[in-house]
Amino acid sequence: MCVFCAGHMTTASKLLCSLSHDIGHPESHVALLKCLADAREIQTAIEHLRWVQDKSPSMLQDICTGLLASLSVAKCPEPILQFLQRMQGVF
Repeated sequence: MCVFCAGHMTTASKLLCSLSHDIGHPESHVALLKCLADAREIQTAIEHLRWVQDKSPSMLQDICTGLLASLSVAKCPEPILQFLQRMQGVF
């Protein structure tokens, strides 16, 4: 079960984005993005990744690596795969 309650994922994204001095660890962003993908909130996920890219371009690769690694243990990998495909078209 996703740690982010339905309807609060945008708030979680904004919370991570409000950390101006430290944008957190890649794992936090991976968890959020997986939940967003599962909820089909792709546009929110893309906006979140754009923010990460702006604040810490090097973290973007760590997040992508984390998302790819999560595929091997995902019960339903299709939403993550769809999100990764959409990311390729944007980034």
